Amino acid sequence: MQVKSRLKSPKLAIIGKGAIGGLIGFKCYQLGYDYQHLIKTPAQPLFKVTDIIGVSHSFTPNASVITKPNPFDLLILPVKAYQVLPVLEQLRHYIQPHHIIMLLHNGMGTIEQVRERLPNNPLIAATTSYGAFKPDANTLIETGLGHTHLGWLGDVDSALKQSIEPILSELLPPSHWHQDISLALWKKLAINGVINPLTAIHNLTNGELADLKFSARVSNICNEIAQVMKALNYPVSSEDLVVNVQQVITATANNYSSMHQDIKFKRQTEIDFINGYITSKAAELNIEVPHNQRLLEQIRQLE
Repeated sequence: MQVKSRLKSPKLAIIGKGAIGGLIGFKCYQLGYDYQHLIKTPAQPLFKVTDIIGVSHSFTPNASVITKPNPFDLLILPVKAYQVLPVLEQLRHYIQPHHIIMLLHNGMGTIEQVRERLPNNPLIAATTSYGAFKPDANTLIETGLGHTHLGWLGDVDSALKQSIEPILSELLPPSHWHQDISLALWKKLAINGVINPLTAIHNLTNGELADLKFSARVSNICNEIAQVMKALNYPVSSEDLVVNVQQVITATANNYSSMHQDIKFKRQTEIDFINGYITSKAAELNIEVPHNQRLLEQIRQLE
């Protein structure tokens, strides 16, 4: 596969300007990177960002209409999982085999979809625990620092890695590059598989899940996910997953999950890529996961 391993300063294209996409664009602006947001409409008013220490910044982001993007080398997709394929379809005439695709969203299942659609493109999967909130279209508040985990999928030229990894590592640091990103993705999936549906179903902040009345349900959900992960040869215990979930509940106590917000504002959720993915993998492995199946059904009813 021919790739642009010679790139010294890659051109980044960020799909949309959602909370995490807007935060990445802001970091690109601060770092002086060559970037553009790919958006639906050409108008780009002043963007106001309040960073984690409360300092306000105002700037006009670089942007292009998604149907007429400027040249790019790396495409970042901080979108809903169900939006990944439609976005790639919109850009099908512009994506070349050497373009790097970076997936950054909740849930799992899109890697298989993208590999089928773009089998020759270098592909990165990433997950972050950074938090951001958009009270309106042109205002962003950074609500929490976190860690970012990234990994290449498949064999990639070492020169390409050396040119790209330092750039991406600066966006949402600290960044951790994995030889095999799948375990990190599954651990994040387990956290989302508990917090997202429960907060949406019961109309709660994340922190309210710390109530003892939810402890058995959290344990049951984690136990099922651990069974699936073990069957896939991931070294994990149910207790490990419960601890991870509890840590996120505590660290994000005042936050509403993305699925809670989706249900509140009557938007499509990512449930098919979270508990839906867990139940489909469980079915392939002949493992019963009734608690995850119930969450899937409850969210679909709310949608």
